[in-house]
Amino acid sequence: MSETTFQNCPRCGKNLEAGFAGATAPGLSFVAPHKFRHFAFLDEDLSKAGIRKFLPWAARYFRSYLCRSCELYLIDYSVRLNRAEAEQVAVAALPGE
Repeated sequence: MSETTFQNCPRCGKNLEAGFAGATAPGLSFVAPHKFRHFAFLDEDLSKAGIRKFLPWAARYFRSYLCRSCELYLIDYSVRLNRAEAEQVAVAALPGE
C-alpha cells in the first residue's frame, strides 16, 4: 500500500499529528458550495458507508492528520482500513517499534 505521510500543516507549517478518522454510522460528509443554492440537498458520503449508515456495522478508519495549532483536520479517504489494519499501522508508527 503506497502511502503519503503528511508532516507539516499546509496552513501554518507546524507539525501534524497523525491518527485515524473513524468512518462509522454517519459516514464522511462533503457538501459542495453549489448545493446551498437549493432549499434541500443531499451531502456526498466520501466514505461510501451506504446502508451501513442505518445498520450496525464494523467501523472503518481512514488515515488522518491533525494540526492542533490552527485546527485543520486532513483526512485521506483513499484507503479504508478495518480495525486490525488500523492497529497494524498504528503500532508501526509508534516510536521505537
